[in-house]
Amino acid sequence: MDAAERVRAVVEAGDGTTRAALAEELGLPLGTVTAAVSSLLRADLLRELTDTRHPERPARAGRPPTLIVSAGPPRTVGAVIWTHGRLQTAVATYGGTILARGEIEIAGDTSSPDVLEPAWTFLRAHGERPLDRVVLGVPAPFQRGVGLPPGRPPVPGTPAASGASAAPAASAPAASAGAAAVGSIAVGPAVGGFVPWLRSDPAAELARRVGVPVVIENDANLGALGEAHAGAGRGHRCQVYLKLGERSVGAGLVLDGALHRGVSGFAGEIAHVHADDDGPLCGCGARGCLAARARGPLLELMECAYDRPLTFAEVLGLAAADEPAPVRVLREVGRTLGRPLADLCTFLNPGALILDGALGGAGRHVLAGLAEQIERFCAPAVAASLAVVAGELGADADVRGAVRLARAEALAGR
Repeated sequence: MDAAERVRAVVEAGDGTTRAALAEELGLPLGTVTAAVSSLLRADLLRELTDTRHPERPARAGRPPTLIVSAGPPRTVGAVIWTHGRLQTAVATYGGTILARGEIEIAGDTSSPDVLEPAWTFLRAHGERPLDRVVLGVPAPFQRGVGLPPGRPPVPGTPAASGASAAPAASAPAASAGAAAVGSIAVGPAVGGFVPWLRSDPAAELARRVGVPVVIENDANLGALGEAHAGAGRGHRCQVYLKLGERSVGAGLVLDGALHRGVSGFAGEIAHVHADDDGPLCGCGARGCLAARARGPLLELMECAYDRPLTFAEVLGLAAADEPAPVRVLREVGRTLGRPLADLCTFLNPGALILDGALGGAGRHVLAGLAEQIERFCAPAVAASLAVVAGELGADADVRGAVRLARAEALAGR
């Protein structure tokens, strides 16, 4: 691929860029990029527009800044983020402009890919032109071309499938179906025990259903990509992203600017860090995992304190308002996760540890627990250079990461 073809590919996979930005991304001399842009402009394959992205900046003397854009309509991608009980959907340009978005509540059987049909319906209804591809985020470790990583997926309906030990203490509330607990917060099935259709890579079958190529990625990895390129991780070449949900916990690693998945897609599965030599067997096949410390889901613990059913959103709202019970529980969650993360940070020496911004104001209590452990157990040189911060993108981190991944796939010709 010559310089002009490379320039055209990058411009078409974005919402407008400058000659200098093209030269930096492609690693080409500015003169080479300028010549390529000129030839593509003459061929009417690209257009040049006045850059109006920063109207607050004072105008400079001389030629106004310009953006290089594609002469054709923008290429679009679909994003579907599947979490427990919900599908987050979006149609976006490769440059990250969201054209349509939705949230779909789902319930019932998740044992077949039919659970995703409402998302495909949304994408068909809101795509003004055919999508290039779809990125599907899933709450489980995933290896492309293989599916779930090797291990012993739990059998639905067994104690292992629930993520709890075979004989939980009588004083501890039972974990909800498909959930275990880290500290005091529930996490999902160890390796996708309730999604057997992920045990082998279903991308080809999903592509047949939706009509375009489908890429499947772990949702924490997508959140990490989103924050790395458009959020709190900007400027950090090495960072750890912690995703914390009602029934899931995981981490995404960005090392030297690139997503790190590990050989079998298991990198970042913090719930399966070894924590107890005498601990129970875990659904992943190991023994004494952090996830196997089943102490009951967060909601059940909170309901004991408030004597009424609560939603996860209500718990986060109570913690954001500094209610003592949820504040203590979330700080404990931060401490529990912070201990292995302190070792990880000493080993990797990242520039940032980013907590999922979707927790909103409640996240500061988790951050406080994380910071305690980082200060106590990290090597001082590492702790001094580590920013422990909340994500900036909130619930959009996964979607932004999905778009970023789709762009990388397009530029790689996949």
